Amino acid sequence: MQHEAMAAVYELKDKVLASNDEELIDDWRRLLTSDHSYYMCTKYFNDGDVHAYFSPYDSPFDAFSCFMNAIRDIRTRCGFEQEEKAE
Repeated sequence: MQHEAMAAVYELKDKVLASNDEELIDDWRRLLTSDHSYYMCTKYFNDGDVHAYFSPYDSPFDAFSCFMNAIRDIRTRCGFEQEEKAE
């Protein structure tokens, strides 16, 4: 989940930065914070317990789902969906 989420956020980089939309860029940059990746952690030994304790989500899958919803919002604001429909 972590790899897929990070690949999705970096896929948006060029289009987001080219938009010159400060609010969009700020929202995208917030997705780069390591907390999001930590909340998707699925290892539940010493390190994973720390992530689970501080996570606002019920599960790593919930964290992933919320993150991907935010990615979908950024994609929409960048016009990715319109390009895909045109193809």
